Amino acid sequence: MTSSSAPFPSRRLPGAGRAERVLPVNLQPPGMREQSTVGTAAESPMQLAKRRLAQNRMAQVAAAIFAVMVVMCMSAPLFEQHWAGRTATEQNLGGSVTINGKKVEVVGLDGIPNVGPGLRTEYTLGADALGRDVFMRVLQGGKVSLTIGIGAAIITSILGMAIGTAAGYFRNKTDAVISRILDILIAFPSTIFAIALSTSLASSGGIWFIKRGSPTLPLLVIGLLGSFGFARVVRSKAIELGSREFVEAARAMGAGHWRIMTNEMLPHLTSLIITWFGLLVSANIIAEAGLSFLGVGVLPPTPSWGNIISDGRIFYSTAGWISMAPGLAIIAVVLSLNLVGEGVEEAFDPKQGGR
Repeated sequence: MTSSSAPFPSRRLPGAGRAERVLPVNLQPPGMREQSTVGTAAESPMQLAKRRLAQNRMAQVAAAIFAVMVVMCMSAPLFEQHWAGRTATEQNLGGSVTINGKKVEVVGLDGIPNVGPGLRTEYTLGADALGRDVFMRVLQGGKVSLTIGIGAAIITSILGMAIGTAAGYFRNKTDAVISRILDILIAFPSTIFAIALSTSLASSGGIWFIKRGSPTLPLLVIGLLGSFGFARVVRSKAIELGSREFVEAARAMGAGHWRIMTNEMLPHLTSLIITWFGLLVSANIIAEAGLSFLGVGVLPPTPSWGNIISDGRIFYSTAGWISMAPGLAIIAVVLSLNLVGEGVEEAFDPKQGGR
C-alpha cells in the first residue's frame, strides 16, 4: 500500500528531503504530536482575551469581591428584618440592646451612639446618632450608590460612543466642531453644575421626574458630564479605525455612513467599552459619594455611601464606625473594579495592560 492510501493522517519528518519518511500522526513521538496540534484552530481576539483573563488570579479575586458586594447590597431589603430586626431608616433613639449581659442604651443622652461594631446580628457595624443600624444603612446605601455608578456608566458609554465615533469617522470640520465643544464642556466643573442644578430644583420643587435629593439627579449629572471625556477616548480609537482597510473596502462597496459606523467600526470598539466600563463605574461611585457628602447628591432619608459618611463626620472621634464603614465599602468596591479593569485591559492588549 502506498503512502497516499494510508488510513492515518501523516506528517513528514523534517530534514529528510524528497526521500523523507512519512509517519502516521498516531505513531509520532509525543513532543512532535503536540507540535502538530498547536495552532490548528486560530483563536479570535475575544477568545484570547477570555483565556488571558482566566489566567489572571488577581482580577478573578477582585471580580468575586465586587460580585459579593453587589449581591449583598441589592438583596439587603430581603433580609434586613431577619438580620437586624429593623429597616435601614428605622430610628431607635430610646431603645436599648443587651451586650455581654448588660443593657446598653443605643444612643446616650448626649446624642452620641453607645453601640459600636460587634459579632451580633443587631447593630453588626454599630449604631448611628439616630439609633439606626449602620450595617443595614451601608448595604442600602450601597444599593443606591452602585445603581447610580452603573447607570451613569451606561449613559456615559452610550453618549460617549455616539459622539466619539461620529467625530472620529467624519473628521475635518465635523471633528473640529465636536472637539472644540467637548473641550469647553470638559473644562466646566461638574461639582458647580451639580450644586447649581440642585439649588434650582430645591427652589422650584423639581423638574419633571427629577426631585432634589433623589438618586436620579446625580445619576444624570454624572452620566452626562462623564460622557464628554469618554468621547475623547472613543474619538482617538475611531480615527485609527477610520483608516483601516475594512472601512475603506466598505466605502468602496457603497456602504453608507451609518452602516459603516455600526457594522464595521462599532464591533471593533466593543473591547474599549468593556475595558473602560468598570473604571467608569468606580469613578462614578466616587463622584456620587462626593456630591452626596456635599449635600447636592442623594439626600437623607435615602441612604448612600456619601451621605452616611457626611452624617458621621461630627462623630469621627467618638463613633468613628459611622463614617468608617461606608468608607471601607467604597475602597473595596473601587479597588476591586480597578483591578478588574486593569485585568481586562491587559487581556485585550497585553502591551498596554497593567499600567
